Amino acid sequence: MTTAGRIPLFENVRGLLILLVVMGHALEPLLTREPLARALYSGLYLFHIPAFAFLSGHLSRAETGAKALEAIGWGLLAPLAVFQVLYVAFDVWVLGREWSPHWGIQPYWLLWFLVSLASWRWVLPLLRRLPQPLTWAVALSLGAGMLAWVGYPFSLSRTFVFLPCFVAGHLMPRTWLLTSSASRTWRVALASAVAAGLGVGVCTIALGWLPAPNTQWLYGSSGYAALGTPALAGMATRLTLFCGALALTWALFTLAPRNEGALTRFGGRSLAAFLLHGFFVRGAEATGAFAHLQGPLGVALALVAGALLAVLLGHPQVVQATRFLWEPRWLFQRTRGAVPGLGR
Repeated sequence: MTTAGRIPLFENVRGLLILLVVMGHALEPLLTREPLARALYSGLYLFHIPAFAFLSGHLSRAETGAKALEAIGWGLLAPLAVFQVLYVAFDVWVLGREWSPHWGIQPYWLLWFLVSLASWRWVLPLLRRLPQPLTWAVALSLGAGMLAWVGYPFSLSRTFVFLPCFVAGHLMPRTWLLTSSASRTWRVALASAVAAGLGVGVCTIALGWLPAPNTQWLYGSSGYAALGTPALAGMATRLTLFCGALALTWALFTLAPRNEGALTRFGGRSLAAFLLHGFFVRGAEATGAFAHLQGPLGVALALVAGALLAVLLGHPQVVQATRFLWEPRWLFQRTRGAVPGLGR
């Protein structure tokens, strides 16, 4: 259950994150040839997935029983089932890619978040019964990297890796996020410094002064052995990334606008943009559209195109026309509630 509809800050953060998700996916076809795209992509993936998990955790309640399971089923697993079929069919019949049986156990591309969010909401009541639930979540996240069978199937690796972000968001006092203007001065200054630090890091990678990090670390989809890292070094790296992601997430919540506006309304319609944009990005990539984007100008055009795509897919008419896909009443009879962290 969520109260985001009554709090503009959360809708604004959600809207910003959806924009960043689509813009990040629009950068992917340029990563192998554009240093600026790699730098921006690295900076983006340092925090935007953890921030989504954090927001989802903050808007989730530790509920048990049939109603809670029903909400997970209708709000997450039902659209997952529909879009898993649609995306795999799109891959095979439109893009001409070979069908693979692993799609039966592996969420397609962006759909992994629905699987992980369903898992987080399911285990949250169990974690809340334990002392220091965040400590347990961090231990599970770090320990999962040592298990070779924890990877892409069923989104297991990402579920474990980003679990601490979800739990941290759930435990975060709302009053700490909704600070008044009078008490926010020093926080805004510090958050601005954190954001500036990220910007400096992106610039150094773009200029070639620092190498771009391995994106597999940022995706959270592989164990330490697959990343070629000893267990202790892998756990230290993952813990460092978690701390950095929390700092950047805090900066995002601090700097995000708190007043209601166009971004607030877009955030409330974010689920359609999240689920639909993959068809357009993958379709454009298959047609060779990204081959015409060269240099910094090409990277800028990809970012603008991604932002425009997100806004268009979040238009009320598009949302209404496609609602039957992500609220499949025709298949499941009814749906329950919005998706915490994604909206409707």
